[in-house]
Amino acid sequence: MKDELTFYACDTKVLEEKIMTRDMVEGTEIAGHLERMGQHLGTIYLQNVSIGEIFNKLEELTGAPYKFLMGRGERRLDPSGPITYCGRQIPSELGEFSFQIDYIQRLKKKADLNDKERETLKKWMEFEEKVKMEENDAGSLEALKKFLNKYKGRTPELISVYTRW
Repeated sequence: MKDELTFYACDTKVLEEKIMTRDMVEGTEIAGHLERMGQHLGTIYLQNVSIGEIFNKLEELTGAPYKFLMGRGERRLDPSGPITYCGRQIPSELGEFSFQIDYIQRLKKKADLNDKERETLKKWMEFEEKVKMEENDAGSLEALKKFLNKYKGRTPELISVYTRW
C-alpha cells in the first residue's frame, strides 16, 4: 500500500461557503476542490512504508491524535472518497505531532530508560522491524517531523488530505 499526506491552505470562508456546500450538493470529494480553490502547500510520501501505519503506531504509543492528520475523528471533512480523507488542522498543534516523533527518536538514543520508556521503545522497535522501516525508507521519521514542522505556523485554515491506495 502506498500513501501520501498533503497540506492545503484555504480561507475558512471559501472552505465553508464554496467547497463544503458544493460537496453536499454534488457529492464530490473535497480534495479536488481544494486543489482548485485552495493553496497546495506540500506533499510527503514514503516509497515503501505507510505513513498511516506510522501514525497509527505513534498514536498508540504516545496518545497524540494522529488520526486527525489522516482525516478521521471529529475534524474530518466529508464527503471523502474510498482513497482520500480530509481533515481540518490547527497549525499550532502540528508541533505536538512533531514533538512526539522527536520523543521516539530521543528514546532510541537515550541510555538510561525508565520502565515506561523501555516498554515504549520496545514496541516501537518491534514495529520498525516488522515494516522494515530503516531498510525500506531510512530517515522517514525525520522526514515526517520536518514536514509537520514546516506548516505549524500557517494561517488561517490548514487542511490535510491523506490519500492511500
